[in-house]
Amino acid sequence: MRRRTKAIAASAAVAIAVILAAIVLLATLQTALTTESARNEQNPLYVQPHPNVQVRLGESATASNLTFSVQNVMNGTNALQVWSSVNATNHYAPLNPIPGSTYAVINVTVASAIKGATPFSYSNIVLVGSDGRSYYANYAESNASCSASLAAAQFKPGGACDVYVAFSIPDDVAPAKIVYTASNPAVVVNLV
Repeated sequence: MRRRTKAIAASAAVAIAVILAAIVLLATLQTALTTESARNEQNPLYVQPHPNVQVRLGESATASNLTFSVQNVMNGTNALQVWSSVNATNHYAPLNPIPGSTYAVINVTVASAIKGATPFSYSNIVLVGSDGRSYYANYAESNASCSASLAAAQFKPGGACDVYVAFSIPDDVAPAKIVYTASNPAVVVNLV
């Protein structure tokens, strides 16, 4: 009787171990599928807005009372170093990308093109990747003289502000375009 009880207990332990292993395997598979699916939902294929103004890296465009110019685009280690130097306020945690991703940081100069205040939000900047998908800004910082303007989402007349915007992108994707979507026409900065 004791042997039978031990055999049943051993069989039950093996069955439980197999069930737990199956659950872990299914959970891992579900996470992998969900992560890819979520990434595709969060980063839809890019559709170019019309009308738009096309410029290149370093050129500026004025649209909807705002002058917009992308000065530099960095990714990987360079982006992390630039972000560390700009992010002196520790407003955001250091950029620690999730596995399979990196951060791209753009340096954009924005200025009011009118005599009054101009609305500006970094969330209206889209990075278009080499995969044709849209990536939305995660974080933004500015030089010290403009941090209040960035926080208020309004730029005062007369001055330009350097804004650094971070985007999380997959490791195998390169920045291809930067689009400022809130202006009419939209400003499209071609990087390639």
